[in-house]
Amino acid sequence: MQPSTKETYQKNKLAGTFWEIPPALKSANFSCFVIGESLSFFGSWMTQIALIWLVYQLTNSAFLVGIAGFTNQAMGLIITPLVGVLLDRWNLRYVLLTTQLVSILLSSILTFLTTNNQISVAAIIIIGTLQGIVKAFDLPARQVIIPRLVDKKSDTYSAMASHSFLINTAKFVSPMIGGVMIARNGAAACFFVDAISYLPFLSAILTIQVKPLANQSLSAKSKIWQNLKEGFIFAYEFLPIKYVLMLQVIICFMAMTYVNLIPIFAKEVLQGNAETMGFLMTASALGSIVAGLYLISGQKAHILVKIIALSTIVLGISLIVFSRINQLEFGLLLIFIIGMTNTLTLASISNFIQLVLVEEDKRGRVTSIFTTGFLGILPFGNLFFGSLTSQIGVANSLLFGGVFCILGGYMFAKQMPTIKKIVEPIYAEMGLINPHKQE
Repeated sequence: MQPSTKETYQKNKLAGTFWEIPPALKSANFSCFVIGESLSFFGSWMTQIALIWLVYQLTNSAFLVGIAGFTNQAMGLIITPLVGVLLDRWNLRYVLLTTQLVSILLSSILTFLTTNNQISVAAIIIIGTLQGIVKAFDLPARQVIIPRLVDKKSDTYSAMASHSFLINTAKFVSPMIGGVMIARNGAAACFFVDAISYLPFLSAILTIQVKPLANQSLSAKSKIWQNLKEGFIFAYEFLPIKYVLMLQVIICFMAMTYVNLIPIFAKEVLQGNAETMGFLMTASALGSIVAGLYLISGQKAHILVKIIALSTIVLGISLIVFSRINQLEFGLLLIFIIGMTNTLTLASISNFIQLVLVEEDKRGRVTSIFTTGFLGILPFGNLFFGSLTSQIGVANSLLFGGVFCILGGYMFAKQMPTIKKIVEPIYAEMGLINPHKQE
């Protein structure tokens, strides 16, 4: 087994020299899934942008924008960890089919209410809460299923990086088109596009082949609460995952909320409109594309921890500088860097977790704990920064978040030697690093 590991390492090293199609994308099974889901994310991001702008247009209140963001994702904190237990038991194909159908229904309702001028903040909050429940099942299921679509375990990093890249491509296109559509056709057009964007993903879910989990039946025999406890204990005791999850909480609470603050920043600081917001969102998403291209080009698995630490610190610095400007040109450059480093950090954390998870029967639970950072911690960040912005202004709120990102990146960097010592044997076993040469 030793020669094959060395041979795999040499092959990966040579492949990283020149950019080529990632191995996972050479699989029709995986490509069908990830392209379909990227189209569904295109519509989802348009809806998120439209809802934020619609709430601010209806109320002119930064606090209510925070409330809307909170209700859209708050259910994630309550149910997402439990969802992980269920995903380790349930048929993932049926889970994803159900979440897409419900998403189509909710987006269609938003389209109808907005078109007929019956939309209200109360309706947005109710539908947002239901969307949050759907996301609590949908987002972890998408990540958990990915390692079961690839042919080889060593393709997991390539699959996760490709997944992040195509998702961020959708994130790049949707703000640009969404800002224009809101300005010219209203938010209802975005909701309608969202409703039909799930159809290609539905087709992909019905087409793909999913590898069965060998010990799934054993997991099903245990009690749900016991399984839930096992997932938390594993995430806490396995230090590499523990440290990246702690950093993720800081990023989601202190930095990710900048997305909800962009409409306020565009109007109050830059004196702009919906198109100004669209430009800022597009620049941010373009930064995410660049980050995705970097992660997808070559094998970056062995340096993910370094990427996480450095990008977090740069993210904090960029937020601080962005908070001090009042010109669109400089704002576009800085929001580009913010989008790039934010994606580098969170995508690298996601890729890292899926890569070092060697116990398949815990993948759903640990992935759901990670997803809780988006669906659970983020809404509290939206609520906190919505209130903070009402008190100290949007610029000072962004500065506040940037300072804590720098502190979080510094604390994580201090744990890098411990993380490296634990994960290097895992990388060597997968053929991602040379087992006879420590870097």
